[in-house]
Amino acid sequence: MIITIDGPAGSGKSAVALQLAKRLGIRHLDTGSMYRAVALDALENNITGDPQAVVRRCGQITLDFDWSFNPAHILLNQRDVTQDIRRQEVTQNTYVSADNPQVREFLVKRQREIGRQCGSLVSEGRDQGTVVFPDADCKFFLVADVNQRAQRRMRQLAQMNIAADEKQIAAEIAARDLRDRSRQVGPLLEAPDAHVVDTTHHSLDEVVQTMMNFIQAEKKS
Repeated sequence: MIITIDGPAGSGKSAVALQLAKRLGIRHLDTGSMYRAVALDALENNITGDPQAVVRRCGQITLDFDWSFNPAHILLNQRDVTQDIRRQEVTQNTYVSADNPQVREFLVKRQREIGRQCGSLVSEGRDQGTVVFPDADCKFFLVADVNQRAQRRMRQLAQMNIAADEKQIAAEIAARDLRDRSRQVGPLLEAPDAHVVDTTHHSLDEVVQTMMNFIQAEKKS
């Protein structure tokens, strides 16, 4: 069973995907962490301004997940970079990988490999239901108010002891939305057969239960 969850930054994808995977007893794949890992590698190698160099690096690095952790830890060349990829500098440079068509091609291939290896998966990102797993058993697209999404991001940063300005975070999220939806390859779009779920005024448990209801209905149909 493949379940896809797409949506903009801060819509609640990661928290929801983790809980949904737990309820279903299957693995959770955070594809955004893969783009972050490539961006981190580009930063560390000082090649963020050279798209082709970033592409070449994709042929030289390995991206794996340590499933013994929940959520799974991401390994860049066997190095655990789970915390490093959440730095603000990486967030601001994720476009280096996400907006690069050849990098996206590389990562889409890797994500499909992981899907085949796992068999069942809750996969979250921006193009999971439209590009990576177009034949997924059940697809979701999460949405939420920009201000609510900024507040969620602030809470995440606070947990990592990272100070940030909420207005700046909201502006960055809005800019990222525009960039994600304008991307030529793998843009942020609702799949025609995706269930759209607004998480703005709902708790995590409420959202997960709504999605479980859809999944159970899909199984019966």
